[in-house]
Amino acid sequence: MAGSHPLVGVEEFWEEVTDETEATAAEYRDAGWEVVTLHPGDVTALPTASADAESDRVGLDVLVPNDEFDAVEDLVADATFDGYDAYRAEEADVVFLVVAMTAAEAGAAVVFPLYYARSEARTMLRRAAEAGEMRTYVRPLDDDRRVVFTHRDPENLLPEGFDAESGGDSESRADSEE
Repeated sequence: MAGSHPLVGVEEFWEEVTDETEATAAEYRDAGWEVVTLHPGDVTALPTASADAESDRVGLDVLVPNDEFDAVEDLVADATFDGYDAYRAEEADVVFLVVAMTAAEAGAAVVFPLYYARSEARTMLRRAAEAGEMRTYVRPLDDDRRVVFTHRDPENLLPEGFDAESGGDSESRADSEE
């Protein structure tokens, strides 16, 4: 359904992803890491279809509660987050991710779930694949501050089989060439 929220019809799967996020955060804590876990209120693929095509923001805009944003902002002030682990699952048109941004030297991690509808993220996916990186823009409700995480080599954040040249997956490109 065009215009509907990406999670409509896959809410139970989203609950499983958020449970996996909590389990991943617990694993880091058990290993001695300082961890902030985020609970997004909304996730938007950038650039959006209605945004300026020349927008340089490529990735996911993530709205989080103010207290969680403050905790992330404090954590990144004292550490360099230069790595990440991401776990991907797909259900219908939606790509689900559990991302753990890591600052190994500081023993710190920020763990959060994400989602996006493939059909609404085509420009983002193509640009991320071509650039070899993608970003997550974490922000509070008042949208006056941001913490930006960079994901280099974003293949595990893209849909399985995604092909930047066709703007889709390799299977659908093969189907269209027949």
